Amino acid sequence: MKSLVVIGLVLGVIGSITAWFLSFEGYLPGDAMVRTWATAKDRTGGDDEPNDTWVVGDVAVRSRFDAVTGFGLADGQDGKKLWEFVPPGRTRICGSARHAGEGVLLVAYGREGAAAGGGKPGSPGEGEGCSTVLAVDTKDGRQLWSAPRTVSDGRFLGDEFLDTGGGLALIHDDQAEQVVWRPGGDPSLRALDLRTGAARWTAAVPGGCGVRDAFVGEEQVQAVLVCGGEEAGAPGSGGGGGGGGAELMAAAFDRGTGALKWKVPIDARRPVPADSDVVVESADPLVLRVVRSENQNAGTSTGVFVAFDQDGRPGTSIELSGDHGQIDAAEVVGERMYALAWTYAKGRHYRLIAFDLKSGEEVWNEELDEPAAGLAVRGDRVTVLCEWSTQSSAITELLVYDARNGEELDERHFRQEAPSGSFFEHGGTIVVAGAAGDRAFTAFERW
Repeated sequence: MKSLVVIGLVLGVIGSITAWFLSFEGYLPGDAMVRTWATAKDRTGGDDEPNDTWVVGDVAVRSRFDAVTGFGLADGQDGKKLWEFVPPGRTRICGSARHAGEGVLLVAYGREGAAAGGGKPGSPGEGEGCSTVLAVDTKDGRQLWSAPRTVSDGRFLGDEFLDTGGGLALIHDDQAEQVVWRPGGDPSLRALDLRTGAARWTAAVPGGCGVRDAFVGEEQVQAVLVCGGEEAGAPGSGGGGGGGGAELMAAAFDRGTGALKWKVPIDARRPVPADSDVVVESADPLVLRVVRSENQNAGTSTGVFVAFDQDGRPGTSIELSGDHGQIDAAEVVGERMYALAWTYAKGRHYRLIAFDLKSGEEVWNEELDEPAAGLAVRGDRVTVLCEWSTQSSAITELLVYDARNGEELDERHFRQEAPSGSFFEHGGTIVVAGAAGDRAFTAFERW
């Protein structure tokens, strides 16, 4: 009798271990993510930046230096290539809008090199820089319109100078460099009709300032400006040489007319130098991630997230690194910021944290079993993809949480290897974007 009990216990242990292994490897129904299709592998060779991705309706779009391509997501299409735009001649894709939710994607192309009187060229011969903006219908790849972009230097200086929203195509011409606005630069921030390309307005950029970054918000256009400097030009000139004294400012323009609504220092106590790292995390509300130049080489970033209201008044800031750990990624939805943060103790240990933007306090905090690779917030759900280790480049686990209280709603394990990149949700399918040189998109469904 005892032997039968022992055999039963042994079989129970073996069964439990087997079930755990099958679940962890994605071989049990209700626990798995199974690959349903993948696009063909990318062409290799050449410069592969930028490499941006979007999912708009039933089309996944990938933009890289040599082409913009649309892949089908509708039933039966399984990632089939639907259309492709290849920039003409020896030009290359050098910029793209961050948003394409209205079915129109803005991309820019040009040929890099020194403009007349410019510095050392980025490639042989004189280039026109990133000087042509093209609007593409994401459904079928139709070219809706194109417009010139003013650049005073043939070099490619950053790739974030386009945005869309509220029926507008937003273009800022010469981008402000890190230190100060360039002599002879054009500080224009222009809005065109998203579907036709017709001019709507040119923003009233303050004199002595250039546009570093701009976003179309629901009620106004939010911007980060570079203003001043030792040799800043006269008001209205937008010119200036040298770099001392230039600082970054937050600003907003009327979405209907381009009139300046407000311009305020990012930090009311001391200037944020123009060579600091300032990123627009959200336009509604305006949330900036700020890492001052003197802190950029620190072992852990010592910056802050700063939220502004619609009138430019700054709210409570959230430390990039604090008691909650080091924030790797964040997404703002409404009055909350959802963040992935880690602390180190014989390896990185991650948490998913919801912050209240008005108070700066944590609303909820959930520990993750595996290192986090990315998150997305859709409606009242927060989805997190995790890796086996921080040295891994493959996704192994999907977790879903209730955005209101942090309750875990779903846990799934990937049966096949998933690339570590940005991801999208489309009709219950998880579409993962691959890195340059990999498959553009891979789709997984729950099983």
